[in-house]
Amino acid sequence: MAMFTPRPLAKSHPLEDPAGDYKSARRAEQYRYSGSAIYFPAFPGTQYLSFASLSRALTRNTSLPLTGCCGKALPVTRLRLYYDGGEFYQDFTFEKLASANEVLDAVSAARPGLPLEREERPQSAI
Repeated sequence: MAMFTPRPLAKSHPLEDPAGDYKSARRAEQYRYSGSAIYFPAFPGTQYLSFASLSRALTRNTSLPLTGCCGKALPVTRLRLYYDGGEFYQDFTFEKLASANEVLDAVSAARPGLPLEREERPQSAI
């Protein structure tokens, strides 16, 4: 039994059974996603962003600095999901572009008319 029920990030579109949906969710790196939401760790417990609340989604290649401002950087892909009319957004960081696109495919299947932008360039160290 889960100690905490997943909480909605977008209060305007909560799921009817988030605990049940979370149990059936698939894993994409450190996140979980289903056909109706993406789940991410938050204190305390887990939060989710329902696909019904989204207004736009995009992926971008970026990097995380490993040694401060200069030097080596880890190439990552950022998935940005805009919700509540585009007023707010939540970023999700993935090591692999394929993992971010997997979640973006689930968003596309749940919301066919939603504006999506996919990163076409392969990841590279900056």
